Amino acid sequence: MVLLALRQHFRKSYRDFGEMLEVCTEIMDELGLKRVPHWTTLQKFSKRADTRKLERLLLEYLVEARLSVLHLAVDSTGFSSTSANTYYTRVLEDRKSKIGGHHRGVLTRHYMKQTAAVETRKQLIVAVKFRRGPSNDSPDFPLVLEKVLPAQLPVRLVVADKGYDAESNHEYAQEVLGARTMIPVRYRGPGIRVGGRYRRRNLRDFDEDAYHERAKVETVFSVEKRKMGSHVLARVPSQQHKELIFRALSYNSWRMESLFLLFIEDFYKAARG
Repeated sequence: MVLLALRQHFRKSYRDFGEMLEVCTEIMDELGLKRVPHWTTLQKFSKRADTRKLERLLLEYLVEARLSVLHLAVDSTGFSSTSANTYYTRVLEDRKSKIGGHHRGVLTRHYMKQTAAVETRKQLIVAVKFRRGPSNDSPDFPLVLEKVLPAQLPVRLVVADKGYDAESNHEYAQEVLGARTMIPVRYRGPGIRVGGRYRRRNLRDFDEDAYHERAKVETVFSVEKRKMGSHVLARVPSQQHKELIFRALSYNSWRMESLFLLFIEDFYKAARG
């Protein structure tokens, strides 16, 4: 599992990653491995791994971060299913539509959509939900928050953008998790009645400062894509899901290391003072 997370960190295919390990003796020594596993071994392990158990590992980082209360931000982002150039792909699709004699209209490009719940204070990925995009954001809101329940930690705040504005989402977060929700109302203005008691309460007591914590989830997505790319190497949807879970594990490990280094830096500054 550590090797598969490292594979995402280095953006390597299974074969290229196996060749890299042949010369990375320090990694092998650190993991206590006497020989490099064949690249097909890693591939088969990833294929057989239980997705739910992999997702549960994300919750273990909350224990390492010593969090007693959660502040969550929910948002989604897309990962391309191919590394092909966007312009090149568009030209090929346009030519294909002309040859087939079909009407040339708006081209729909499918991608892997990841909805994530992020702990805003530590910027750790807590839970993930995947589907094939483009699709509506709102239905994934309770599904991704449901995966936070096994952590058995109280959730104090849940923030999300207008795409998740639905009475059912407010109801789930407040009645099941006991959390306060900050989601902007989509339609408001003269003569427009806001439906749902939770949505009306949210409109009346909306806290702009609390809502601005939502930017933290955008930061997490930006770092994740900058470090490990914006496309997935796998072609089968089930393997794409697991690849992105290992990517989230790799990101969380990097983030925990950064938090530890910040703690050490603050400790020495205090010692000098």
